[in-house]
Amino acid sequence: MEGCLLKKKITILSILFCLILFTACSAKEEQPTIRDITRAGAVSYDDELITVGFVQTGKESDWRDANTNDFLNTFTVENGYNLIYIDGNSDTRRQLKAVYDLIAQNVDYIIIDPIVESDWDEVLLTAKEKEIPVIISDRMVSADPSLYTCWVGSDFHEEGLQAARWLEQYLESSNRSDEAIKIVILEGTEGATASIGRQKGLMEEISRHPNWEIVAQECGNFTQGEGTTVMEKILTETTDFDVIISHNDNMMFGAMKAMDQAGISYGAGTDVITISFDALHEAFEKMMTGELMVSVECNPLIAGLSERVIRELESGRKVDPIQYTEEAVFTYLNAANYVNERKY
Repeated sequence: MEGCLLKKKITILSILFCLILFTACSAKEEQPTIRDITRAGAVSYDDELITVGFVQTGKESDWRDANTNDFLNTFTVENGYNLIYIDGNSDTRRQLKAVYDLIAQNVDYIIIDPIVESDWDEVLLTAKEKEIPVIISDRMVSADPSLYTCWVGSDFHEEGLQAARWLEQYLESSNRSDEAIKIVILEGTEGATASIGRQKGLMEEISRHPNWEIVAQECGNFTQGEGTTVMEKILTETTDFDVIISHNDNMMFGAMKAMDQAGISYGAGTDVITISFDALHEAFEKMMTGELMVSVECNPLIAGLSERVIRELESGRKVDPIQYTEEAVFTYLNAANYVNERKY
């Protein structure tokens, strides 16, 4: 009996030993193999469709959403396009990688809406060497213009001038031209074309008025959340200002929330003049209530202009290197006349 038990114990131990050995071997075999990452190669597309790669900045604002939807609705299969849409996710490195991948896929055209202006020379040169036309959309790049086909978008410098000129006219009509005017400015993303252009236009006009003073200036990265945060910071430092100028509507909406919480009145009939850019549908609603006094239009519907450029190139014609969209200035006095026409 004891001999049988001993044999059973030996048999069980042998089985356990084999299982352990098998498991160890299996674990060793299942270890992942590390391979070098390679870029995508050329891809075959429908020859009847024009393949367009569009690299967007991200989803930082309502304006950007309208801009993205415009491209998605323009470059459709029904219109003769195969669109490859890439969200840059507010990451310049992600955008650069996306463009390199589009070049490797040998697309017909590339449209880039750059987050910042710098660091585009190398990838644009690569696209040019591969004979892939590149259209820069909305924001500009600091690269040599010979490296890309053209730029389409808004005249941000003119937008800044328009905003400051409206302020000048408003103060004149209110008999406040000689008053000391204290200004708060909420800037967009540092290095972005819209921020650079609008600020340049604003400063050119502000510098013409020795009685105008910038008392606070913060970057809100074009987002509503950061508009609230930076305005809260400003209000801990000063509540003595006459004008708030925001580089876009969304930051202004955020700043309004901060001023509401602080019990500060703003807009028509108050001591705080409110000025912003983009002219979103919500901005029109706030202009009609008098909360927002003016919004300088920045038209996000530029996909049609980009498509027209591609059609011209497809026909073998040259295109102008810079192409501006049509824009206007809307105020709390005329917003109700145009609100029903807004598409974004």
